Amino acid sequence: MVEILVPSSSIELTAEIQQALLVAEKNGFVIDQVTLGVSSTSLFEINLADKKFVVGTDFIGCDDCVSDYYLCYTTRQNVITNPSQRNSILLGIVDGDSALDIWHHPLGDEVRALSYPIQPLDNNQKKRHLSWVLILLGLDFPIEDCLTLARAMMNVSRETWASDFTQFPRPVLEDHRLDIQVGWSAQTRIRSFAHMHKQEIGLYPVVDSVEWIERLLKVGVKTVQLRIKNADQSDLEAQIKHAIDLGEQYNGQVFINDYWQLAIKHGAYGVHLGQEDIEQANLSMLNQAGIRLGLSTHGYFELLRISQVNPSYIALGHIFPTATKVMPSKPQGLVRLALYQRLIDTIPYHDQKGYPTVAIGGIDLTTAPVVWRCGVSSLAVVRAITLAKDPESVCVQFRQIMQRKTFEAIREQGVEYVA
Repeated sequence: MVEILVPSSSIELTAEIQQALLVAEKNGFVIDQVTLGVSSTSLFEINLADKKFVVGTDFIGCDDCVSDYYLCYTTRQNVITNPSQRNSILLGIVDGDSALDIWHHPLGDEVRALSYPIQPLDNNQKKRHLSWVLILLGLDFPIEDCLTLARAMMNVSRETWASDFTQFPRPVLEDHRLDIQVGWSAQTRIRSFAHMHKQEIGLYPVVDSVEWIERLLKVGVKTVQLRIKNADQSDLEAQIKHAIDLGEQYNGQVFINDYWQLAIKHGAYGVHLGQEDIEQANLSMLNQAGIRLGLSTHGYFELLRISQVNPSYIALGHIFPTATKVMPSKPQGLVRLALYQRLIDTIPYHDQKGYPTVAIGGIDLTTAPVVWRCGVSSLAVVRAITLAKDPESVCVQFRQIMQRKTFEAIREQGVEYVA
């Protein structure tokens, strides 16, 4: 059950909130558990099963109210500075030919910002923007995704869910005035990472040993990732080199998770980095080495941020609960996965649109068909293969699931498929 409480002084906002809920429902979200009520204070309250958010805003009036997020729509300043309060979200700050939305990340002290063309909002548009922030918090989006998507919603009709890259703001990578310095931002002027064909990725097992790499490549798996969590192993480099050599031997696409220096040293086909690993990697060196780069994302803000790096593919996860890794975010689910894919399909990638995408997190043979229908390019699987009694048979079944969609797409285009 989700409860959104609106101050009595702003009760007219419920109509805008209801409209936003209908758009969310139209795009797959379940809203029958969302109820609207009246707040006993001048603040908005969002009550979820396991958490509560209190939201204030300056254009309604509660300057001294204590809230988790305080949206400042009327602030205008020529000098760009950090929000004075950690809960303050500065919206529409004019910055030359652009505007900025600026806030503190709730899990750390760093400042984050979105940049977009100057977009003055009248009172009705402010109410619509606020309504979307409230709804998205109620749908359990993190605040960075709430602000990113709410801003994009200002560029579409009231009946539409934003899904085109041109409608979205861009996460700021570097701004000394705000003390924003993403570790890899200075390297983003490098050319795009090597191109990958969506249809050539195929099933994407993620395994923790060279033995698994060889076993899977032998049975025709084309793409595989070596993810060794314990970096203190005495033969770590030897394992990575062996995995890379096996990829060359079997004409496979072997990605090395995290150990980018060793990947460069031994000429790896590709490297995969998580959000926490990007800061430590030298993307320029990876790019110059011609290594393909895959990056993990967990929502709108992150995928729009790392798309500025121009990687080879984007991983979307985690889709379902997973026991293979401790995750800071909640499972994304199928509805969000499909929406992320719709957006990614509009982002420029080399001379076309649409990055290759890899869905990851808790995917097995039961869930694979519905994940695959979301339009992703590949399925990354871990335990579904490594814990299977007959891994080779499971690989065949996964490939059959993924091939069925290929047949359907070809038939829709009116092209005869020849096996």
